[in-house]
Amino acid sequence: MQDEEQKAITQFGAPDAPYCDPTTAKIAIIPAPLEYSVCYMKGTHYGPQAILDASSQMELYDEELDCCPIEMGVYTYPLLDYEGLDHAAALRVTGDAIRHALQQGQLPLTLGGEHSLSAPVIAAVHEHYPDVTVIHIDAHGDLRDEYEGTPLSHASIERRVVDMHIPLLEIGIRSFSPEEAAFLRTKPDVAIVWAYEMARGTAKIPWERLGAHTYVTVDLDAFDPGEMPAVGTPEPGGLHWYQVLDILREINRRTTIVGMDVVELCPMPGQTRADFLAAKLVYKMIGYRLCTKQ
Repeated sequence: MQDEEQKAITQFGAPDAPYCDPTTAKIAIIPAPLEYSVCYMKGTHYGPQAILDASSQMELYDEELDCCPIEMGVYTYPLLDYEGLDHAAALRVTGDAIRHALQQGQLPLTLGGEHSLSAPVIAAVHEHYPDVTVIHIDAHGDLRDEYEGTPLSHASIERRVVDMHIPLLEIGIRSFSPEEAAFLRTKPDVAIVWAYEMARGTAKIPWERLGAHTYVTVDLDAFDPGEMPAVGTPEPGGLHWYQVLDILREINRRTTIVGMDVVELCPMPGQTRADFLAAKLVYKMIGYRLCTKQ
């Protein structure tokens, strides 16, 4: 996927050395090239490196926030190595990486890889913050008990969150199975804001459900495919750039984010604009968290 003559970027944003010191960094970027249960367009294991590479081309001053978020300290760990591991073992490795970052006092931000990685990441964050709420920005509900014979599937990630008894708010959903609809009717702790409500201006996001601590997971197929084509399942009718930024900024205004992930980038030849959108989104998420929580 990458020109052999181009050196792979190892630090998000390619910052100067003082700003990516692991001993002082506030944010831990954890690239997780996990791909085991993808069922349509494959290639998410290339996503983390594509985001890192695109991030080297960003300007690091944020005009909205009037700051350079990278200067707050952002350290990127080496890509997680899943060689020879089955899906369950790979998920354990991912969860352990998040536990390590939390033990260092860092806020973990995981780059996917497929969405199934979020379950062990959220579990690790939940151990540190038992009152955490999960906000899930996605095209899909991901509430199936299992999919294609495995409960570890990317299509079951939020069902695993519900199993952990963690309150869940989903935003931007526009692809849902009959099984999920039936399950939703039994779970008052799960709230969904549908994409059609967002588009028509009738959405009422139940912010009152948020507690003191929140985990945010963003599947890039939440975006309309006209803006983000490089995903495994590009559902029409998605969210737009400034809609998503408004949501993220409001989350930061109302609660303290204690963990984040951006998943499901499936890089496409000639579509580096998608890689750049993903990188810029990660940087905006860092900026909202660090530059508005002083």
